[in-house]
Amino acid sequence: MFFKKINNKNFDYIPRFYNPEDDKMEKRKKKLNFRSDSKTRKINKVPIYLLVFVLVIIYLIVKLNGV
Repeated sequence: MFFKKINNKNFDYIPRFYNPEDDKMEKRKKKLNFRSDSKTRKINKVPIYLLVFVLVIIYLIVKLNGV
């Protein structure tokens, strides 16, 4: 009665950079569990570097104890 009724504010938002074709591609990639090659390569290289590092440390320990 004494107060104004609160209404939700309406707004018009037009996405400027929306591309429906890209959206379809992204959905398709997610559906197929697509991963880029760069991510796969990074995952595979890390254990190799770790293995080389551990082997070098073991070699140095054996070499220093043998002297």
